[in-house]
Order: sequence, then structure tokens, then C-alpha cells
Amino acid sequence: MFKRLLATLLSLAATLAAAAPATLFPSRLITGGDVDTAALGTRVPLILVHGLGGTGEGWDNLLQAYARNPAWRAAFKPYTFRYSSDTTDVLADPTAPRTIPALGAAMRDRLQEFYDKPTPAPSYGFGRKSVVILAHSMGGLVARAMMQEQTFRDGTRGGEHVLHLVTLGTPHHGSPLADAGIALGMQASPELTRTFAGIVANQAWTNADGLDMSGGLCNPWLARLNNYAPSTGATYGRCGAVPANPLPGFYEKIVAYAARTLQQPDVWLGRTGVYKPGSSTALLAPYAYLHNGLSRSYANDGLVPYASAQFEGTPIGARAEAFDCDHRYMERGYPEFVRTSSATYNDWAFCAASTAGVVPSGAAGGSAIGNTIFGAPGGIVDTVQAASETERVFDWAEQAYAAYLQPPGTTTGTPTGITEGFYYRYYPATGAYIGAKAGAVYYKGPASGGQVIRIASMAEFLAQAQGAGF
Repeated sequence: MFKRLLATLLSLAATLAAAAPATLFPSRLITGGDVDTAALGTRVPLILVHGLGGTGEGWDNLLQAYARNPAWRAAFKPYTFRYSSDTTDVLADPTAPRTIPALGAAMRDRLQEFYDKPTPAPSYGFGRKSVVILAHSMGGLVARAMMQEQTFRDGTRGGEHVLHLVTLGTPHHGSPLADAGIALGMQASPELTRTFAGIVANQAWTNADGLDMSGGLCNPWLARLNNYAPSTGATYGRCGAVPANPLPGFYEKIVAYAARTLQQPDVWLGRTGVYKPGSSTALLAPYAYLHNGLSRSYANDGLVPYASAQFEGTPIGARAEAFDCDHRYMERGYPEFVRTSSATYNDWAFCAASTAGVVPSGAAGGSAIGNTIFGAPGGIVDTVQAASETERVFDWAEQAYAAYLQPPGTTTGTPTGITEGFYYRYYPATGAYIGAKAGAVYYKGPASGGQVIRIASMAEFLAQAQGAGF
């Protein structure tokens, strides 16, 4: 089992990454084509963050779907944060980040550059806009390191600039596979793996559920990251007692997607229907190890325990499942064959958001979005669009209702935050708040006697904001 597991781990980590510093740029297709050359305008930036061994190309199928969807293009513009976890690349550059916290700092630096750029062409900076982050696997930990540990030049913390962090198979509690890989020699020499040792160590299992693995490692960094407010301190296996951090952890901004098993193929026997492939055989050994090789059995996606990917035990914004899908497919999607009574074609699909499965796109070369984690009602795109619409309404309201929120010459409001399901902005000069929740817009301030009052529907204000050019 251990030899097969080691071979699989080495294979999974062997993706060659380009030798380049961490960069943030408007997303491009594998072919080199630009996905969206238009100005950001009223849209929200969507930051795509890949995981271990990636280069950002894993988002290509999602970006192709974006290019064909006008509603998506109207709501957000994608940007890719790319970095290297490749040992050769890291050692070749003395300034390269060597830990996940260092990658979080690099992400802050790249975002700061976009906040420093002028908003008009050709720079197209972010201005005061907050971002939404979509992160796969370890990329979610990179984003959390930026949000919780980093501060921007104006003194605001990283998480204050993030509306939502959507994670796909992120090891929020680490993964026992990292412990096993280290014990089996993944750190012994560069030729054993392309993954830099320090980055692997930051993903060791935190033992958040009390499982103190034989030979397991203490992961003090991740244990501390998971103990920001509202946590009150905890004990994490070999790490012992971990004190709480009084700073907000921005956990309510996290939407965590997880899968609990590998994808089973649909066997085509000449009938009509939609047929998908099974998971790569490379995932069989690590899946079995997490499921059967420890003192507790963990449902998992082939690399990360379900409990870790869902960040169990932490009060986050939302949890969701990617059904009949594995760790790789959550980012890349998968090819499928569609046969109808009148035509056959190849499609590209994404993980299902329910047991009902994926609805095919119905067009050759299309992308099956219906009932997936991206396209289903309440799914990832709905989350991004809701954030985008709220930002437009708040930006418009600052002008339309300036006397109540932000009179001329006063300081600007805080970046949009989230609390108890509300999006909100606070205006220190007036002591007022504007909020949005469940399709309605609210106000709290001197004009309401300090009470929360509903002032309009989101649809009503959004129409007015759009009519005013927001």
C-alpha cells in the first residue's frame, strides 16, 4: 500500500510549473487567447487560484464556458493568480515563496498592484472594488493566508477586500496524505518529487477531529489559522493547545465545496443519454488509504478528506457537495459523450450539484453547466453574481443617498463585509449602514433611529443602479 501510495503521490505532484514569480493577470486560455479584454467597469473581479502543482491552466474549461455566457461576462471578470510549488523553480529563484504563508503574502502584493493601478484604460485597476476568490485545493489555503495574515498598505486586512472565498476540495484541516508523503520521503531529495517541502508541510493533518496519527506531524501554522475569532482556542493532536487569535478569521465569507467519493463512469451501450468517464486510476491508492488505511475511515475525493474540504467544526458561510466527482474534476471538469435520438456530440461537463446529475448543454462542443456546482441555482456563479449586484447597488446608493450614507467631503465607507448573512457597508462619518440580504436592501443609522429597516427590493435598486450606469 505505501509503495503504491508513494508512487501515486509522486505522480500527482509531478506537473511541471513554469519558472516564474507569482503573478496576477486577466485570465487567458491555454491557446493564449484573451478571455475578456474589456474594462472591469461595474463588474466584480473573480480571482482564480490553482492548487498544488498547477499553473492556472486547470481553469481553461471554465474560462471557455465564461467566454460563451453573456450573463457571466456582465457580472464578473476573471483574473488568474499563478505561482509555482515546483522544487526546481523555487530553488532557482531566491525570492520565490517557500511556504503557503509566503504565497499568501505574494498574493497580497499582486492584489495591491491592481489596487494601485489607475482604473481607466489601459491599466484597468480595481479601484475600491472587493474581489471574489475561487480556489482549488491548496489554493484555498493560499487565499486564506492572504485574507487572515496579510495587511494592505492602507491598513486594511486581506479579508476585508474579499466578498467570498469559494473553495473546491481545499484541505482546510490539512490531509493525512501530506503526513504520509513526508514520512515516505517526499522531502528527502528533489528528485523524489517536484513539490517543495515547505509547501507540503503546511498541508499536514491538523488532527482537528482528535485523530493523532502514528507518525503524524504537528502543523502549527494551519492549526493557528483555524483558531482566529470566533474560535476560542482548541487542541490539535500533536500540536497541543493552540491559542485563539482575537482577529476575525473571515470564516463567514467561505463557501466550501467537497466530494466524498471518486467518479464512477457511465457505461455506454449504444443507448441515448449522457456518458461520463470515471476518475483517474492514479487516485485509487490515495482514496483507499484515506478510506481504509487509518484508524478512522474518511470519505474523500481521492486526495482530501470530505471533513477537511468542508471545514467541519468552523462557522463558515456555507457548505456544499460536488456529487459523483473527484478532486481533479472539481476544477477542470470532465469530457462526456452525449447521444440523443437525432445527434451525438462531445461535451465538457462540471461536477453535479445534486444527485440528479449534469444536464447536457445540447450543443456540440458546449459546456454542460445546468445543475452543476457552477450553474445550479444557488451555485458558484449565483454567489458571484449576487456579490456583483450588491456591489453595484451599494456604489449607486452612496451617490443616490449620500446625505444618509456618505455626505460630500466625508470619509468613504468600509469595504463590503458579511455578517449573519448580510452584505453591508459602514460609514463612520454618519454612523450608518447599508445592507442586503435575501433580495432586499436595508438601512440602519440616524435616519432610522438606529433600527434596521427595509428600504427596497434588490431588484428595484439594481434596476435604478443600472439605469444610472452602475
